[in-house]
Amino acid sequence: MRRLFTIVTAGTLAGLLCAGAGTAVGAGASVGGHVKQPGGPIVRTPVAGNSGLPTISENWSGYAAVSAKKFTYVRSSFIQPKITCPGVKNQWTSNWVGLDGFTSNTVEQDGTFAMCGGAASKTPVYEAWYELFPAGSVNVFAVKAGDKMDVSVRFKSGKFTLTVADLTSGKKVTHTAACGTCQRSSAEWIIERPALCNNTGTKCFLTELAHYHTATMGASQAQVAGRATRSVASFDNIPIFMIDPLASGGFISLDTVAALKGSAFTATWNRSGTATPITLGPRR
Repeated sequence: MRRLFTIVTAGTLAGLLCAGAGTAVGAGASVGGHVKQPGGPIVRTPVAGNSGLPTISENWSGYAAVSAKKFTYVRSSFIQPKITCPGVKNQWTSNWVGLDGFTSNTVEQDGTFAMCGGAASKTPVYEAWYELFPAGSVNVFAVKAGDKMDVSVRFKSGKFTLTVADLTSGKKVTHTAACGTCQRSSAEWIIERPALCNNTGTKCFLTELAHYHTATMGASQAQVAGRATRSVASFDNIPIFMIDPLASGGFISLDTVAALKGSAFTATWNRSGTATPITLGPRR
């Protein structure tokens, strides 16, 4: 499955290098045959011990909720984390909410990403986006570190409505689309290190995790059909830890996800990890 990331701030991103390529990113362009992908299904790690809770993932950290009833709504608010860029290529992080992707192969999601750009990979770049995976990701507007974001996905009358709002700047984008194959089997509140793939989606790798310091996802709520909106803590929720697998069979943690406090949780960056080849989609 292939996701295309549409760049709408060509001037801001000029000079971005990725996958060892020596050309600059332009609007809607790929670099060295690679395209950027800020969202998508969970990549479950093959290391031993992943059968229980919490879930161990190579690209997600945060929380997922599951229910016997189909989800109709997910929401969160957060302060856009400020990243530190040490001059290392391919360091990204993304905060988002979504439906599906934890136990299914589609994801209806929106949020922000932050990456280290510029010719020396020392310039932080922040963007808001939405995506209905496996359809392409779409950048919607630039954001700044410290901006208060409010993001949500709602399903009603056969359509998904994805809303990204920057409450600090007043920018807001809403996108509505139908999806006949989306299961609405889970809701998620996620910090992610995204993937870079070639244009056919046959070769992908996870980026390093940009140094985001801490990220707090607040007002984290969801709703299932026929029920009222509730906090993530009131659902059957599963913590997700982002790791780097080791050749020895173990792993190292890239960040630490704290316990839920009602509708909020905080994740703390530990290390950037290494770029990791992956196959997009859940491993079961």
